[in-house]
Amino acid sequence: MKAGYKKIIAALLIGFISTNCFAQKNGNGIGNEEVIVVKEYEATIQDAQKINIQPDIPEVEETKPKLDYSIPQKDFKDVSFEPNPARPLSISKEKLEHYNSSFIKVGFGSQIMPLIQLAYNDNKTQNLKFGFSYDHLSAQPFKVKNQSFSNDLAGAYVKFFPEKLEIGADFTFHNYLTHFYGTDSLYSEKQVRQQLRNYYASVYLKNAQKNKANIDFGQTLNFDYFQETFGHAHEWYMAGTTNFQKTIAEYHTITASFNFDVSELKSKGDSPTLQRNLFTPMVGYAFNNDDWRAHAKFGLTIDGSKVFFVTNLHIEKRLYEHALIAYLSYLRYDQKNSLSSYAYNNNFIQNSVSIKNSVTGDFGVGLKGTVQNFSYNVAFHLNQINNLPLFVNDSMDMKHFNVVYDSNTLIYNFHFEAGYNVREWLRFLVIGDYNGYQLKNNLYAWHDPNFTLTFRTKYIWKNKISATADIYGVTSSYALLPENTVKKLSGTIDANLAVEYLFNKHLSFFISLNNIANIKYPPWYHYQTYGINGMIGGKFSF
Repeated sequence: MKAGYKKIIAALLIGFISTNCFAQKNGNGIGNEEVIVVKEYEATIQDAQKINIQPDIPEVEETKPKLDYSIPQKDFKDVSFEPNPARPLSISKEKLEHYNSSFIKVGFGSQIMPLIQLAYNDNKTQNLKFGFSYDHLSAQPFKVKNQSFSNDLAGAYVKFFPEKLEIGADFTFHNYLTHFYGTDSLYSEKQVRQQLRNYYASVYLKNAQKNKANIDFGQTLNFDYFQETFGHAHEWYMAGTTNFQKTIAEYHTITASFNFDVSELKSKGDSPTLQRNLFTPMVGYAFNNDDWRAHAKFGLTIDGSKVFFVTNLHIEKRLYEHALIAYLSYLRYDQKNSLSSYAYNNNFIQNSVSIKNSVTGDFGVGLKGTVQNFSYNVAFHLNQINNLPLFVNDSMDMKHFNVVYDSNTLIYNFHFEAGYNVREWLRFLVIGDYNGYQLKNNLYAWHDPNFTLTFRTKYIWKNKISATADIYGVTSSYALLPENTVKKLSGTIDANLAVEYLFNKHLSFFISLNNIANIKYPPWYHYQTYGINGMIGGKFSF
C-alpha cells in the first residue's frame, strides 16, 4: 500500500509542477495595479470551513492601496488574526502570489531571525504561464528554551491556454519545524522536536471561453500527503470537484457539482487506521438582475455509512443604490476535520487524537453598503455545530494537547467590518467578531476568545514611503487542566509598525517592529509567544 502511495506522489510531482504561491504586488514595491472583478463570488459547500474563532495574522503585504467599494460578496480582505504559538505573534508573512512580478526579498531580525523570499513568474510566453517560489522564516529561542522554529514553503505552478480551455497544475511542499517548548528544561532540543511536512499537488481543467451550449464546466483533482514526525503519523487524501453551470436566460442559471474526498490516517502504536470516503452531489439555481441576487443549492453528503442533507442558500436585495444592501443566507455542510488541520492550528497536538467530522449549520443575516469612500458590513450569524473540536492539555503529558468534542454547540456571532479610504494615500480598516457559546458537554470553548478586533491604517507619502500600523486585540480564554481545573488565559493587545522606502522601481527597503508592548500572550496553555521583535531588509523586483 505504501509503495502505491509513493507512486502516486511521484507521478504528481513529475506531471504537475506548480504552487499555491502567495500574493505579491507589482515589482515597484508600491503598486498601482487594478483589480478587475470578472464574476461575483458564489460560495459552495466545499468552500465552507469550521468557524475560525482564533485570531489570524494577516498574510498579505500591501503596497499602494486602491480599495474597491463595489460591494462584492465579501467586501474586505480577510485580516482576522490567529496567533501562531511557534513564531513571533506579529510577524506578518508576505503573501507571494502567482502571475505577478518576480522578486527577491531578504531580511534579518531580532531573535536571530532570517527571512528569505523569492518568486519567479514567466508571463511572456504565449498561451503559457509558469513560475516558482520559496519562502523561509526562522528564529532562535533566546530566553525560552527550545522555542526555536523554522518555516519553509516551496512550490511551482504552470498554466496552459489552448484555444478554448485553461489547464493548470501546481505543487507545494511545506516543512514546519518547531519544538514542544511548553515544558521544563530537562528535555533536550532533539527530544521535543516536532516536524510537520506537507506535500500538495493539484491539476485542473476548465473552459476559458463561452461555447454554443452556453455551459461552463470545470474539473479539479487534488492530492495531499501529510507527515507528523514526532509521533510517526502520516495522512493522505485524494479529492476532486466536477462543476457544471448553464445560463438558461439573461438572469437565470442552473448548476450541478460532484465532490469526492478519499483519505487515510495512520498513527503509531495501537491507534487503528482511519479511512474515510466522502461524496457530495449537488444541484442548484441562481438568479441575478443586479437588484436581486440569489442562489439555492441542495445535495447530500455521504460520509461512510452516514448521509447528511447539505444546502447553500443566499439572497440579497439592494434597498438603496449601493449604500444599503440586505442579505440572508443559510449553509449546512459536513466539515471534514483531519490530523493536518488540527496540527497546523495547534502545532502541539497528539498524533493519536480522535478525528470526527463536524456537521455545521450557519444562518446569517446582515447589511452592507458603500457611501462614497466608506464601506461597511454588519452581520449576525447563528451556528449550530455537532462535534465542535476543542483543544485541551493531555493530563498524562502536559506539553501535548488532545481534542475533545462538544456534541451540540450554538455560537452567536456578531460581525462588523468598516473601511474608510481618504483618497489613495490614507486608509483605515477595522474588523471585529464577538462569539457567544452555548455548549452541551463543556464549560467553556477551550482556548477560544469571545472577542477579536483588528485595526489597520496605512499612509503613503509621495509614493516613496509607505507606513502601516496594526493593532490586534483578543479577550481572555480558558484552558482545561487535569482534575477538571480551569485556568484563565489573559487576552492581549498587539501593536505593530512597518515602514517601507521605495528607492526606485526595482529596489525598496523595509523595517518593522512587532509586539511593541512586549506582551507574551499564551495562545495555548504553557505556550507563550515571542515578545517584542523587529526586522530590517530589502526587496529587489524584476
